[in-house]
Amino acid sequence: MNGNLEFLNRRDCILLLVDIQKPLLDLCIERDRTVLNTGALIEVAELFEIPILCTVHNPDKLGPFLPELVDKISRPKLIGKMEFSCFENGDIVRAIEEIGRNTLLLAGMEGHVCIFHTGVSALRLGYRVHIAQDAVTSRGASDKQTGMHRLDRAGAVMSSTEMIIFELLNRAGTSEFRALLPLLKKLKPE
Repeated sequence: MNGNLEFLNRRDCILLLVDIQKPLLDLCIERDRTVLNTGALIEVAELFEIPILCTVHNPDKLGPFLPELVDKISRPKLIGKMEFSCFENGDIVRAIEEIGRNTLLLAGMEGHVCIFHTGVSALRLGYRVHIAQDAVTSRGASDKQTGMHRLDRAGAVMSSTEMIIFELLNRAGTSEFRALLPLLKKLKPE
């Protein structure tokens, strides 16, 4: 079935945040927007009890996952890696398999490297992949655009932070909707 026809099911999602580390982030476009939107995705995942995994690329050289984002996660699970695809790392694969969900909400960096490799690997393994494009960055706009285009062609669902939030909410007038309204008002459209 076409993944674009299916709505997100909060009981089947994992939020996978890839390599948001200051030395890399400082070189990237749309830094503040990426951090703001990733923070929003974390808040939503926390509210809906969606498991969150964070990967840290070459932490000895590139440092930790961005502390201001880790601080928003009630039970952060950070896994170091050297591979571009998260699915080439046994610890990450085990963590995802232990959660037992089939939909990855993917955000982080860089869009044309680790996000691309991870998304394509996940699709090959039968996962549904949703990309929060406005919570993905690269050093250059052309590289990000190319990575997103190839992921789209490979079968990932290209989305935005706000679309993901409304899909998970599914309706207005609920206590969850009221709880997320201030957050939704902070998001800035492109």
